[in-house]
Amino acid sequence: MGTFLVESDCPQNADLPVRQLQLRLEGSIHSTADATTGAAEHLLARRSVLDDTLRRTQSAGHTILLRSPPVPAALLLLATKQTRDRFKNVLRVENLEVDVSSTVSGALERLALRVHALMFTDDLELIRRARQLPSGTATHIVFVGESNELLESEALRAGASDCMPSDGRGEHFWAHLTIARRIADLAASLQLALQDNRMLSTVDELTRAGRRGFFEEQFPREVERAVQLRRPLALVMCDIDHFKSVNDRHGHQVGDEVLKEFTARISSNLRLGKDWMARLGGEEFAVVFPDTAAKAANLVAARLRERIRSANFNVTPQQVSITASFGVCALNPASASLHGLAGRMVREADTALYQSKGLGRDRVTACNISSSDASHADIA
Repeated sequence: MGTFLVESDCPQNADLPVRQLQLRLEGSIHSTADATTGAAEHLLARRSVLDDTLRRTQSAGHTILLRSPPVPAALLLLATKQTRDRFKNVLRVENLEVDVSSTVSGALERLALRVHALMFTDDLELIRRARQLPSGTATHIVFVGESNELLESEALRAGASDCMPSDGRGEHFWAHLTIARRIADLAASLQLALQDNRMLSTVDELTRAGRRGFFEEQFPREVERAVQLRRPLALVMCDIDHFKSVNDRHGHQVGDEVLKEFTARISSNLRLGKDWMARLGGEEFAVVFPDTAAKAANLVAARLRERIRSANFNVTPQQVSITASFGVCALNPASASLHGLAGRMVREADTALYQSKGLGRDRVTACNISSSDASHADIA
């Protein structure tokens, strides 16, 4: 059978100042995030943790947030030390990150590990084999050698994008290098654009919480991680009470400001890199608490509820009193099967939320999943 922990809708500390509310989880504190840290950072930091835990491609969130293109990388495999050193120095002056390899196998390993915008080599076999790699198909490969029409033709047939002289001097050398540098800049800009698109698909433009699609992608991975590591996990569904009346009475612009302030109050009490929230639609949100057991999850939900109701929302040109209802589903992974578990947690948390709304709103209803059955209860 499931066990149930429910917070009263009239807590004894209802008149505590907001600044005194500290959310404790099993000995650790859900500290207020830095004012400059938004919900987007929570999402991207958590995605990185999941990627690392589940051994998937690491998130590029840090670069996205900095809003600067990554430094393009160039790979060098050149037989002559003098030529190799000359190219290395010139490319570094051009603000390129330079990888140097002495063998074809080593160069191929480096190509497989990361994207190189450019590759300079005098080895035709490396060119052929690099073009067979997925990463190699996106690399601008420059064959470096003596001016020899037959050799250059062979290099182009092998897959080279361009050919340039090895002596490192003269107009032809600098013309080819300028073209290569511009291509590297374009590759970096395209990479940043792809990262930006990923962020746009992750973050809700109005509230800076996650989009519904992000939740549907990431929450099953949270469940997978919890089951793999046998760690607790809690999902909190929350809904702003009577939000339609806010729009009807004050207008949609005030309603938008309420949504932004609501997200800010919730996200300011989340642990960076661990907890995160997503907007599921309208005024309904999901908040995910990894490594959080049932008792702590219900305590946090009660504190978040108090955080919303403790002070009016200051939305220009007036203040609006807002409350919210919460539904909590806590997972005990030691007795749970992974199959269908994420969907089940969502359904149970959603059911708990609507029980809170049906019982008068501005309250928390909770449920633990610890067997094949789950029920919900509320103590007013």
